[in-house]
Amino acid sequence: MKTVALITNGSEASAAGVRATRIAGALDGFDVEVLFREGSRIADARRFAAAARRAAVVYAMDLAGAPLLGAAFRSRSVKLVIDTGDAPSAFFRVVHARRSKIAAARLMEAYAYRSASVFVVRGTYHSQYLRKQGFTKQVNVIPDGVELDAFRRVEDDGLRDQLGLTEAFTVAIQGHFTWYPELGGGLGWELLHAIALRPDLPLHAVLIGDGPGVPELHRLAGELGISDRLHVIGRVPYGSLARHLAICDVCLLTQTNDPSSWVRTTGKLPVYLAAGRYVLSTRVGTAVDLLPDEMLLDYHGSWDRAYPARLAEAIARVARDPDRVEKGWALRQLAPRFDYATIASQAAAVVRGLAG
Repeated sequence: MKTVALITNGSEASAAGVRATRIAGALDGFDVEVLFREGSRIADARRFAAAARRAAVVYAMDLAGAPLLGAAFRSRSVKLVIDTGDAPSAFFRVVHARRSKIAAARLMEAYAYRSASVFVVRGTYHSQYLRKQGFTKQVNVIPDGVELDAFRRVEDDGLRDQLGLTEAFTVAIQGHFTWYPELGGGLGWELLHAIALRPDLPLHAVLIGDGPGVPELHRLAGELGISDRLHVIGRVPYGSLARHLAICDVCLLTQTNDPSSWVRTTGKLPVYLAAGRYVLSTRVGTAVDLLPDEMLLDYHGSWDRAYPARLAEAIARVARDPDRVEKGWALRQLAPRFDYATIASQAAAVVRGLAG
């Protein structure tokens, strides 16, 4: 029985870990070894390398240092699949990272382009990006996924009242909250500024997740005088995510208008679709192909300081017409294409093709 080593750049509970676990479950007929990040990059790379030497196919989840370093120790006959939703060097340029970090990312990408038998990417724009970078081998588009069965319509169970949001119009972001001092903001920055621009409306921000940007968002809310309108739920179990999203009238998907964002699908979009939420998204990436025009907003360049004003007007438009919120449930019909049962089978087919 052939061995497949699925190497992830995250914990078992991370998005990469969930994706790897679901793909492993679809690989009937293989001896599958799934490895997660557990310690230092070097220690993990050693474990990854040992697994790669035992494998017939190495499936590296994410274009990142530890999985690729481990994969480098596979034998010459072993096929390498790289499954990624990011363009690291392009992203580092956007956030003004150190030149050394950008150079290291370029080297890593060059190695990946040279060594991979197949790339698996999350969106069609990423496929086009790879071709522009000179990658001529097989590219499969397999998007980010969602556990569709975990998202059923949830009626009000009192959570709004518990959180003091009974009379509020709630705007949510679900994800990992980052902060970039060089830019003066991060995920959630645009929402807080938009709320501050509309004191005439009972707008409240609901953040579901954690990350280093949360303290900065608390600080910013204080500066803007809207601390009482910021509600940080923190990370919630996957099985409880539908319940928490159900209290949110609008969900935001904000991506900057540059190559590093166009290549992403992001896990947020499938989750919002499965939860039947009304989405306001920047006109970037996969969202352009899926969402109706009324849910798309222009975003100019890699950091648009005028965007919060456009976002504030769009939120106000929905808040003044609550029937629009119900339109979000119609989006659920788009979610099955992102069901993990489907995408795991697609990824397993890629592995079978390589393993012969």
